[in-house]
Amino acid sequence: MKSSRIRAIFFDAGNTLLYPRLDERARDLTEAGFPARVEDFHAAERAAKQKLDQWLWPQIRQGEVPRTIDHYYWGEYLTILMGLIGAPETEHARLIRMLADGFRDIRTWSVVVPGTHQFLESVKDAGYFLGVISNSVGTLEGQLENTGLRGYFQAIFDSAIVGVEKPHPEIFQMALASAKVAANEAVFVGDTNATDIGGAQLAGLHGVLIDRIEAYPQTECPRITLLPELDGVLRDL
Repeated sequence: MKSSRIRAIFFDAGNTLLYPRLDERARDLTEAGFPARVEDFHAAERAAKQKLDQWLWPQIRQGEVPRTIDHYYWGEYLTILMGLIGAPETEHARLIRMLADGFRDIRTWSVVVPGTHQFLESVKDAGYFLGVISNSVGTLEGQLENTGLRGYFQAIFDSAIVGVEKPHPEIFQMALASAKVAANEAVFVGDTNATDIGGAQLAGLHGVLIDRIEAYPQTECPRITLLPELDGVLRDL
């Protein structure tokens, strides 16, 4: 059933629609001499998201945010990961460069959780305007095509193409203009509290956190672990 108040749903891409092949990145580290598990990546993600919150939320609350922020998160994430796998500092630059290249390769982001296609089909059929707002590297639209997701979306905002990253309000305003809806008629779903939820709220949208790895056990906004759970949130709105 379509919400009577919500007309548009926007989604983050990474860790929301598309997930990385962490098994491959763990294998890269293991082959480089530093055995790693997928859980090491999840632990680094949890810790880096907390660091990002501490750095970014004060700026969001002041209503002044930088136009680019992803460098901060990835720097923290990869540095924390180095500690978890026990890599000596002399190896950090080499390993971080290898991992950064792997994550920048959009083909890494190719895991689609079962049920995603069916859910997107259902909300599209219900009449919602669907779009993607992502801090990405300029190749997101092609990867959505490769994974069979592109056809569900009427608009895609890749930060490398539009020139501004979340949580800056400008990228959300572009999306609202494309959908021709007011901010309070739109929902944004993302996996990072400060960047996604803080940015959405700063721009006036309803924020919904998707959190499959329990990075945020306590939140003030609606929290889901799988996209189909968004149905209940939409009904409540």
